[in-house]
Amino acid sequence: MTVDSENAALPDLTLGVPAAAVAEGRIVHGRVGEEEVMVARVDGSLFAVGARCTHYQGPLAEGLLVGQTVRCPWHHARFCLRTGEAIGAPAIDPISLWIVDERDG
Repeated sequence: MTVDSENAALPDLTLGVPAAAVAEGRIVHGRVGEEEVMVARVDGSLFAVGARCTHYQGPLAEGLLVGQTVRCPWHHARFCLRTGEAIGAPAIDPISLWIVDERDG
């Protein structure tokens, strides 16, 4: 997904975000370069994955976190936050994974 005028308004996650902005069980929607990315904290760990479902590009940042998975709000595809793997139909392709570096809050 490329950055258009709407995506350009998303925070650039490469600049960092305060740790408090990613509270337990919460999602932060942003971008890395031209890709939409969501960051979620689950069980104290941070995960950064592609923010669009690989089925019909549904907005995963608006999805539901269940354990270490995110569920697409459109057709309920599920993705593992740890591996990016599609673990629930209708999606079959994985989402992108990003490295998260948490330091100094």
